Amino acid sequence: MVENFIETVGMAFQPQFGYFRRVVSKVHGMITIIDDIYDVHGSLEELILFTEVVNRWDINAMDELPDCMKISFLALNNFVNEVAFDFPKENGRNIIPHIKKVWADLCKSYLVEARWCKLP
Repeated sequence: MVENFIETVGMAFQPQFGYFRRVVSKVHGMITIIDDIYDVHGSLEELILFTEVVNRWDINAMDELPDCMKISFLALNNFVNEVAFDFPKENGRNIIPHIKKVWADLCKSYLVEARWCKLP
């Protein structure tokens, strides 16, 4: 997380960009966690299920996931809601569908990579 934050300071060091630095640091952290799930912690079947849950963004389907994936999806869900809650204050727009699509697309890409790596 420190490395992520230092990188964001390099992008925008001015004091008025503190919120940007916090959000981008969290994005980098979530990307790292989800990448590790696909690279290390999940079987192909579990990864397919995780990808489907993220794609549907169904908090109730989270119960079907292994524990490490439940925690990660819950953290992702909370993060998306936190960012989406703060954003309309500034711009008056609902960005939740767009954020969810980006995370779903990322997970689909990671699933493709996982399939390649798990080929016989």
